[in-house]
Amino acid sequence: MEQELSFKKDVIITIASRQNFEGCEPDQIDLITAGRLYRRGGKYFISYEESELTGMEGTRTTLKLEDSQVTMTRTGTHPSQMLFAENKRHVGLYQTEVGSLAISTHTSHLVNTIDENGGSLAIDYTVEIDSSLAGRHRFEMAVMPSDARHTS
Repeated sequence: MEQELSFKKDVIITIASRQNFEGCEPDQIDLITAGRLYRRGGKYFISYEESELTGMEGTRTTLKLEDSQVTMTRTGTHPSQMLFAENKRHVGLYQTEVGSLAISTHTSHLVNTIDENGGSLAIDYTVEIDSSLAGRHRFEMAVMPSDARHTS
């Protein structure tokens, strides 16, 4: 079983996250941040620090990319875990200042082209909070090696 690190590189991550909550104006966060892309045990991982812009300062987000599913784990000030797999529903707990909420995600579309050279990830999903539809989301991420921006 291969557990050692296959490689690790610094990357630039561009994120566009659109959220449409019931009864609210659509919300969009665009973020460009530095992060890490690495492979361990045959799976790719992307990690980065959240910022004030996302409202989750002090939180590290790590995405584990498997064949047809993505696991997003947040540690630090806003711990949570969400699983995205096309046409699948996943229930997880989300920690807030006032306690834990049951959060369900239902992924309708997932495209992942990330490999050791970077790539992109797109996820369309809905979120339910305590079994009530809270909103529709689209998460897009582009990953590019830090040194690639100087050569293109």
